[in-house]
Amino acid sequence: MIFSPREVLNKEGSFCFGGTVKAVGNSCLTEPVIAEFWSGFTFRYSELQIMETEDYIFSVGKAEMPATKGYAYAINIEKEGLCLVADSRENLLQGFMTLLDRIHPGDTDGELRLDCCQIWDAPSIPNRMVHFCVFPETELWELQRFIRLCGALKYTHIVLEFWGMLRYDCMPELSWQHGYTKDQIRPLIAEANALGMEVIPMFNHWGHASAGRVRYGKHVVLDQNPQLQTLFSEDGWCWAIEKPKVKALLRQIRKELIELCGSGDYFHIGCDEAYNFDLSRIESMDAICDYINEVTAELQEQGRQTVIWGDMFLYRHPHYNAKNHYYCNAPSAQCEQYMLDRLRKDVIIADWQYHASEAPVETSSVFSNAGFRCLICPWDRSVSKLTSCLQTAKDAGLMGVLHTTWHTLTRGMPFVTMAAGGSFDGSLAIKENAAYKTATAALLRKVYPAEGDYRKAGWSKEQLGDMD
Repeated sequence: MIFSPREVLNKEGSFCFGGTVKAVGNSCLTEPVIAEFWSGFTFRYSELQIMETEDYIFSVGKAEMPATKGYAYAINIEKEGLCLVADSRENLLQGFMTLLDRIHPGDTDGELRLDCCQIWDAPSIPNRMVHFCVFPETELWELQRFIRLCGALKYTHIVLEFWGMLRYDCMPELSWQHGYTKDQIRPLIAEANALGMEVIPMFNHWGHASAGRVRYGKHVVLDQNPQLQTLFSEDGWCWAIEKPKVKALLRQIRKELIELCGSGDYFHIGCDEAYNFDLSRIESMDAICDYINEVTAELQEQGRQTVIWGDMFLYRHPHYNAKNHYYCNAPSAQCEQYMLDRLRKDVIIADWQYHASEAPVETSSVFSNAGFRCLICPWDRSVSKLTSCLQTAKDAGLMGVLHTTWHTLTRGMPFVTMAAGGSFDGSLAIKENAAYKTATAALLRKVYPAEGDYRKAGWSKEQLGDMD
């Protein structure tokens, strides 16, 4: 099992079942993807039929309804049935994932088992977010597989960043010719919502304007239409944020992404790694801070809170832990202080620190002490570098965790599992890295069956390559 509930009272016996299971449950559990999850977690031995109710419950057979005792959800499994009770739709879905995680094969073919127990549970960290890049090489089934994995892992939000892979109405050059249409993306967003996750739209509003990785030199706009150079800095890497036509274009992009991604509380505008942008001058610092504040005000009018990356607003102080390598792109401590003072305090700062192997991650406290809500953002660098971020989020009471995946999911998928487990239950239940790999593989087989397709099995399309 991936998750360790807050309280578990084990009892003798098991609830055994198979074939068609008739249940009473909230309408959120009648979505097609939930039926597919039930089939996958029961190894295709069982199918689910639900009689709908407005209550936040899931009940099979005869089992006493448990009291939640102030927790997000409670589960009671008895020999004659089971009952899950929650205080909201999102918590009911998370409790349902906990229930699925505990299903085991029985002693005979077609028999399934849930060991009798009572569970009371609630997340350790409330906001458990994950970031996914839709690259030009990303196939739609890879995005769907990732969404399903994250739903099973009880993430609350998924940040979608289209790297030149979404066709916008406002400018065709924002997408490569093989980019996806909105109609292709909408069903996957609906599936994320059905699994209890909010989709956070993202579009980088400063650096990374090329929608491509800097090491390969591709530019989605300028490689298709060089006449659009005036929208960018001379090297094309940053948006020319001082120009009204750029502001108008980015405003239209935000409008289209919000319409696509549906209701939600956040919008991520990036703003990291703005190479060659001179932050040593007051005028430059004013320009970027005032621009972020302007966008933040516009998004606030639309009911959205602004998220930005934090590296451009950090200075590497000499007193920092020498064992932690921090990404800090502000040229001086004075510049750091000036910009943090000038930014609106309702901006949420996502602090990505991928090589901090010891808690606390000190940069997060810089943002918190300056009055900002902070998301800490690990990656798949190592177990110690992940746990340092999770420990910091928990100890410092940060807003949450935003796990990033970038281009390394061919080796990093187990870290998505590790980050989810550590964020939810506050510990790393599976101690060995290899165990996370086998647990992630088993989970993927349940939520996204490969159906014999070699490329869709596991999390890499091949087994041999330069990653080894």
